[in-house]
This record gives sequence, C-alpha cells and structure tokens, in this order.
Amino acid sequence: MLDSVAHGTIVPTSEPHFWADYFCHDLYPAPREPSPGVPELWTSLLPEHWTKDHVCEWLQYCCDSYKLDANCIPFSHFNVSGLQLCNMTRDDFTEAAGLCGYYLYSLLQEIRTQGFPCHTNTEDRSPPISKQEEKLEVKTEVVKRNRPSTINRPAVHSSHLWEFMRDLLLSPDANDGILEWDDKEQGVFRVVKSEALAQMWGKRKKNERMNYEKLSRALRHYYKTGILERVDRRLVYKFGKNAHGWK
Repeated sequence: MLDSVAHGTIVPTSEPHFWADYFCHDLYPAPREPSPGVPELWTSLLPEHWTKDHVCEWLQYCCDSYKLDANCIPFSHFNVSGLQLCNMTRDDFTEAAGLCGYYLYSLLQEIRTQGFPCHTNTEDRSPPISKQEEKLEVKTEVVKRNRPSTINRPAVHSSHLWEFMRDLLLSPDANDGILEWDDKEQGVFRVVKSEALAQMWGKRKKNERMNYEKLSRALRHYYKTGILERVDRRLVYKFGKNAHGWK
C-alpha cells in the first residue's frame, strides 16, 4: 500500500513498558498521560470514521503527546481516510515511518480496541491556573460558543501548541502582548515576548525547563503537516491550510 521509505525499520521484538524509555522529555513530560486532557475526537469517533483531516490531527497529536519525531513521519504517506488507515498493516506503518510507524500502529490499535491509550483523569493533578491563563480559558470558551458549529468535525480541545497560540491571539486581554497579528487576514502573526510564551506553555505542560529554543523546534514540526507555513522573518509565523479556527 505504501512506497518503501527507509526510516530505520528495526522494530522492537516486544512492546515497551513505558514510552519514556524511548523518547526524551525536552519538550514534554513523560507521555503516559496525555496532558492537559485527551481530545474529545479520539474518544468520541471511531478511527474508521475519521476524515483525512482527522488522521492528520491524530498524527500531530501523537507527535506532541508522545514526543515522536515528526521529521521521521512522511505525512504524505498518511494522507488517507480513517478507514484506509485502519486497513494498513503494521508493515505498512513501519515501511513508511520506521520505529515511529511501529508506535503509531500500536497506538491506533489501542484506540480501536480499548479507546484512547492511558486515558486517565488528570484534573486532580493539574497545577493551579494563573489569573492570566484563567482569563484565556474563559475567553476561549466564549469564542468557541460563538463560532459556527460544524457537522463533520467534532470539537478538539486546545492541547496542541499551535492551538494554544491561536487561542492567545484570539484573546488579546489574556495574552498580555505576548503575540500579535502582523496580517490577520493572511494568518500571519508575530511572537513579541518569546520567553514569556515559552514559560506559559511550559507551565501548561508541567515542564519547568521549557524555553523558546525548544518551543520553536516544536513549531517547526507544524510545517510538515500544513498547520504552519514558513515566513522568512524572525519570530514570525503564518497559519497554513490545515489550521482552523483562527479567522
């Protein structure tokens, strides 16, 4: 089904006990418990019914939450519907993305058989929310309520970095000048206070070591998925064709 892609096709002989054994935590904490919560889409809609956009969002969610290297995942090979994704074999996944493909296949099978892997309630362990973040949450809820509803696209909570930044842009009172629009019509925005942004994201991800260098590396992963487009200016980004909700 897939063209052969050499991405380190050595596959472990047994399932790892902890994903943390295989991935570092520079950007995210040990990912046995997706944080700040599992997006509703992955628990409310069977993978067989996902659209191509849903598959793309799931791949990005896996990269974000399980610290998979997006550079090792050829997203063009996964430009398929949920049903086509579910019909892919383990060999198809590993042929396309090597070790990352092996883990993606395992995660998909867990969702199909038991719901989202490690689906736990992390509410009691969440850190206290600052007043600034509290204002952002309230503002975001108002924006979502006033946004036209879509029939085929269940709401996904802003657990992705790009969605977090989008919501900051939509909440000027809460973002405290951290981000600002350069050209809202075109989806172009600027990071004004880079370290403040990194600290806010790090607090949300419970990662005290977060800095802008690490955050910007995570943002570059979105170029491959069409969430962001490259802009030849420092600290300037543009929403791509697969980003939604920013207009």
